[in-house]
Amino acid sequence: MSNLDDLIKDFNKKAKEEIVTVGLNSYEYEKVPFTSPRLNYCMFGGLARGKIVEFFGEEHGGKTTTALDVVANFQNMYPDEKVLYVDAENTLDVEWARKIGVDTDTLILMQPQEQAAEEIFDFMYKAVSTGEIGMWVLDSIGVLMSQQAWEKDLTEKTYAGISAALTDFSKKIVQANKRANALGIGINQIRDDLNSSWGGYKTPGGREWKHICSVRIEFRRGKFIDENGKELTRSAENPAGNIVQFSIVKVKTCPPTRRTGFYTINYETGIDYLRDLIEVAIKYGIIAQRGAWFSIVDIDTGEVLKDKIQGQAAVFTYLEDENNAQTLRKIEDLLENCQIS
Repeated sequence: MSNLDDLIKDFNKKAKEEIVTVGLNSYEYEKVPFTSPRLNYCMFGGLARGKIVEFFGEEHGGKTTTALDVVANFQNMYPDEKVLYVDAENTLDVEWARKIGVDTDTLILMQPQEQAAEEIFDFMYKAVSTGEIGMWVLDSIGVLMSQQAWEKDLTEKTYAGISAALTDFSKKIVQANKRANALGIGINQIRDDLNSSWGGYKTPGGREWKHICSVRIEFRRGKFIDENGKELTRSAENPAGNIVQFSIVKVKTCPPTRRTGFYTINYETGIDYLRDLIEVAIKYGIIAQRGAWFSIVDIDTGEVLKDKIQGQAAVFTYLEDENNAQTLRKIEDLLENCQIS
């Protein structure tokens, strides 16, 4: 055995795990899916466990609803694992969370009162380090205040915000999160970048947080829609939902080939699964489009399951009908079997 082999063996023995290895093995991430097929399409199946993700964007962009949607799906996949939700904004709508599928009875909820960012980060780090947290959400980074800021009154200027605290937290949580194989989501806001002569925006918290996030997704609210999915004006009084536009700004858990997209949030049910399913099925050719006419095709056999449906709205109505549930399941099976690599 060479000196290098001895060094590797001793280092791993001291670390109590195989930190240094010889040769590389392919690794398949465990992924937690979104309810949105289009988000799953762009993220090659969902968000990877053991990684940290940032959702950021303007207000009412769909960040919290999408995070809660992932929580609900995680709980369905891993019913015995715990989820920590840090509601730093104290704005969590429990009824809405339940409506979109979150098991609020088992959710570990932290709603800080006058705790500084350092205290919140310390609790989160220690909780994840127990290995008992399978997923956590921090909502949101932009409202946290440092200990220094808490100790001053409003007439005194505080510099750097929570950057120092978030930098320390980022360096520690990334390792604890990997050991726990947890999925972490940090929700962040955007601020006008006053230092740039070109305008634009930035996110609070400094640069370290961005570096440790394996995925960063920006969310923006699109147009309002009615109950039939028809787009409305911004001044519409009673919309049934709205379009959410997203852009994958950073991704290290799948190929960065699918960067932008959109999905629909219904104000009664959450993410509109069926409308999104149709959009992605069209991309794969399962729903074939020729002008205004659509056909549903078994792409494995070439069999036409349903021919000549006029208009995408009619496709939605057809698949919504319980009598056509078998065709809907077939589309779902075909999508699941499609290569997303």
